[in-house]
Amino acid sequence: LKEFAESFQERNPHLRVFNMVLHMDEATPHLHVDFVPVATEQSRGLSTRVSMKQALKQQGFEGLGRKQTEWKAWMEREKEALTEIAKAHEFEIISLGGGRERMELPEYRAAAQRLEAIQEQVTAAEQEIAALEKQRKALQGNVKLLKAVEKVKPDLDAIQPEKTLTGAVKGVTVEQVKELKAAVIRGAAAEQKVRELKVENQQLQQKIPSMKEKLKEAQERQRLENENRQLKVQVEYLEKDLSWERGISARLQEGIGAVLDFLDQHLPEQFRPLVEKARELLPVPEVQQPEREQERGHTWGGMEL
Repeated sequence: LKEFAESFQERNPHLRVFNMVLHMDEATPHLHVDFVPVATEQSRGLSTRVSMKQALKQQGFEGLGRKQTEWKAWMEREKEALTEIAKAHEFEIISLGGGRERMELPEYRAAAQRLEAIQEQVTAAEQEIAALEKQRKALQGNVKLLKAVEKVKPDLDAIQPEKTLTGAVKGVTVEQVKELKAAVIRGAAAEQKVRELKVENQQLQQKIPSMKEKLKEAQERQRLENENRQLKVQVEYLEKDLSWERGISARLQEGIGAVLDFLDQHLPEQFRPLVEKARELLPVPEVQQPEREQERGHTWGGMEL
């Protein structure tokens, strides 16, 4: 940044620097440059006047429309200069969002709102999936219970009933009869449980297609969430640029006012009406709300890097 600052005036002979501050004591080192754009050799009006557009034109920057103005072309050149200096000092240059179509701030905010709604839907789908997984585990437990019942059930086929003259079952003990009754009860209960499980299984089978679709949607939403992380980083850079552009007009007016004050004090008396007329051409400054913490320090009539 120091090398960039030292070479700024050489690259920009028509931007007269009157203040330059390098901040190295903050989280992100950055540079403030305050300047007055001075256009010379003008054929209309004053031959020398304050004009950002004309000053940049004299430095070789031509506007090609709203999307590529002299200002944007100049900013790209300054960024390239900073990049070359950084590479010369073996800094690694990271380009965020390469290949992504540039979006305006309202579009980024709309995308962030859509992603937030999608994340809420993903959370609901995950909760429903967790509930179904709980039901599946419960079914597995019931199946294991039925298998255990089958193991402890006595082998009824091994019991060969033989009745006595009184009608009693010969060869069967009281304990075997009790066990047989218990087995019948368990079998009836198991049969009822099997019917219930079949019904529940059918219901779960019907839900499988919709759950697969929801899982697919959840995966897509997760992909969008990953992309949004990059979007948010780009939003931060875009908001900084937007804040910069909002503030530069006021700072530029300050610089022009300072120049006019200087001229008013040092020009002969006959030129003072021209100075006053120039003051009348200045727009009335707008009162704006303070920007967020991360946007402080962006000023007009200058630049921050």
